[in-house]
Amino acid sequence: MQQPRNLQIEILDRVAIDDLIGKVRSAADQPGAADDVGAWRAANGQDHATARANSFVVVGSTLMFLHPCPDGVILPFAVYPDGTTKVYTDAEHAGESFYRTE
Repeated sequence: MQQPRNLQIEILDRVAIDDLIGKVRSAADQPGAADDVGAWRAANGQDHATARANSFVVVGSTLMFLHPCPDGVILPFAVYPDGTTKVYTDAEHAGESFYRTE
């Protein structure tokens, strides 16, 4: 899968990324999270996640999920109703293409 056209990259330190990963995983494990994701997709369409993405959750009007980089590092993503996708990454992974078919 190709990168979405409206991809934004936000560079954070690794501690902040790990904290965000923990929050996304925790929220995705809550009852009803999968139903909220289904409703978000029905209302907003494509989220551009590959089959390797996981821990989907809706936070406000934003769909969030986790996706591994080619080297296995996990990064959080946010998809907004207007189709903009944001990846939260460290400087080391900022130049990577995160949407792969692998």
